[in-house]
Amino acid sequence: MSMKAKIKSFFGSNRQYAVAGASNNPSKFGYKILNWYVKHNLSAIPINPKEQEILGQPVVSNVTQIIKAIEEHKNLKDYKTSSVDGLSISFLTPPPITVATLKEISNIDGYKSIIKGLWFQPGSYDQEVLDLAEQLGDYDKVIEEDECILVRGEEGLLSANL
Repeated sequence: MSMKAKIKSFFGSNRQYAVAGASNNPSKFGYKILNWYVKHNLSAIPINPKEQEILGQPVVSNVTQIIKAIEEHKNLKDYKTSSVDGLSISFLTPPPITVATLKEISNIDGYKSIIKGLWFQPGSYDQEVLDLAEQLGDYDKVIEEDECILVRGEEGLLSANL
């Protein structure tokens, strides 16, 4: 699958997004990327074990809570996770944390039908991360090669007709 096709399939009109490694620090990409989603009126859940709220969005401490809510058709905090078609995740975590998050995802039954895209931002992945994503069977949903949503996101939204 081409990178263009992967970027297109990352987006959807009924998609829930999450930002792993969301940050309250405006100089960090975890802030800039969450802000990109907010500015585009896309529902993005910040994942951060230490914060309560980032950019006015309620924070969730781990990805499991989001996947479970989608799976059980329940809303989570202010998010309408009960009616979405799946979850696309932007990763801004250091590679060891990204690995831990992918392992967490792999422990959830039914994750394959929920996860629609994994966008590894520059600096969030190494070979171990990519190998693990491949083992998860989600490699066709993976965006890497130093692609940044701040650069390619608009194109993805357009190609997905959003």
